[in-house]
Amino acid sequence: MSSRLSHDFPPTNYPPQSSNHRQSSYNRYSQTPFSDSAQPNNHLYYEEGEDLDEPFDVRADFDGTGPKWSERNGAREEGSLRSGGALGMGMMDDASYRPVSSHVAPSAYTDMNKSVASREEMVSVPMLGPEWQKSELHELSRRGQAEMRGEKRSKAWKEWTRDQRGLCGVRWLTRKVLVFIIFFFLAALGVTLYFVIPRVPNFEFYAESPFTVDNSTINFNRVPTNFSFTGNLNLYGDGSGSYLPIHFTSLKATLYDETTNKAIATGDWGNHKLDHKNQQPVVLPVNFAYSAVNTSDTTWNNMYNACGHKWTGTVRPDLKLRLLLKMSIVGLTNHPEISTQISDIACPFELGANSV
Repeated sequence: MSSRLSHDFPPTNYPPQSSNHRQSSYNRYSQTPFSDSAQPNNHLYYEEGEDLDEPFDVRADFDGTGPKWSERNGAREEGSLRSGGALGMGMMDDASYRPVSSHVAPSAYTDMNKSVASREEMVSVPMLGPEWQKSELHELSRRGQAEMRGEKRSKAWKEWTRDQRGLCGVRWLTRKVLVFIIFFFLAALGVTLYFVIPRVPNFEFYAESPFTVDNSTINFNRVPTNFSFTGNLNLYGDGSGSYLPIHFTSLKATLYDETTNKAIATGDWGNHKLDHKNQQPVVLPVNFAYSAVNTSDTTWNNMYNACGHKWTGTVRPDLKLRLLLKMSIVGLTNHPEISTQISDIACPFELGANSV
C-alpha cells in the first residue's frame, strides 16, 4: 500500500535511479538536523517495506540564496522541479537539492531531550494589545496632561512637607533644613541691616549765632507790606547714631514764626554727607520772604520790631523761631522730619533810621 505522500509527489526513484545511489542519498540526508535518525517513523504514512520519502527542508525551499533557487551547486537537470520534468513535477537531484549546512539552528533545536514540537524553529510575533480604554484616551488629551502635572506637583509638595524629599531636586534640602537656612539668613540679614541702615540725625541751633544775614539783600516795605532777605542757618548736626556716614540727597528747611506759625523762610542743603560723629557744623542757606495785606499783620510787625532801628530808650523784642527739617537719606524709604525751636534771640541786623 502506498502512502498519501506517494500519491501527492512522485516516488523517490523517479526518474529511476540505482538502489545504491538512492541508499547513499538517504544516508546523507538522515544525518542532517532536519531528519534526525533518532526520530521515529510515522506509521500513518509509511508501511513496512515501503521506500521513505526524502526529508523536507523548509529553509532550502524558502531561502532565496539556498540551493533550490540557485545554480551555484549545479545546473538544472531534466526531470527536476526547477526544470519542470515530466508532468511538470519531479525531485531535485543530488547536485541541486540538499539541506543548507551553513544554517545554525537554535540551541534548543539540537536538544534530544525535548520533543520534536518543542524543538521547532518559529518566529516570535508580539500579541495584539487590548483596545484603548477611556482613561488612557483622557490621559493623552491636553486636560488629562494638565491633571497629571497637577497631581505630580501635589504629590511632590506633600512629600516635601513630610520631609520625604528635597526641594528643587536637592535631596538634602528638606523642610527642616530649609527652616534652619531661612532662620540663619534672616538673623544675618538683621545684624547686617543694624549696622548698615542709617539713623536719623539730630539738629540744633548754634546758640551764639543762630543765623546770619546778607545785609545787601535786606528789603522791608509797607506798601505793599512785605520783607525779604537771604541768610544762613547755623546748625549743629549729630550723626553719631549711625555706623556709616549719612548721605543726604535733600535737606529742606522751613522757618516759622513761633507766635503766628507762619512760614517766613525756606532753604535746601542739597546733596551732602554727614559724618559719623557729633557736633558737626551745618550751614544751611535760606531765603527769607513774607508778604501781608497791610502793616497790621502780626508776623510782619514781629520781624520789623525785632530788626528795627535802635532808638535811644527803646528795647527791641527778641525773635522766636521754629525750624522744620525734612530729610531724604540714602537707605531710608521714608522722608523723616524733625523740628527744633529757638527763642529769645536778637535780630542779626538793624534797619536804618530812614527806613520804613
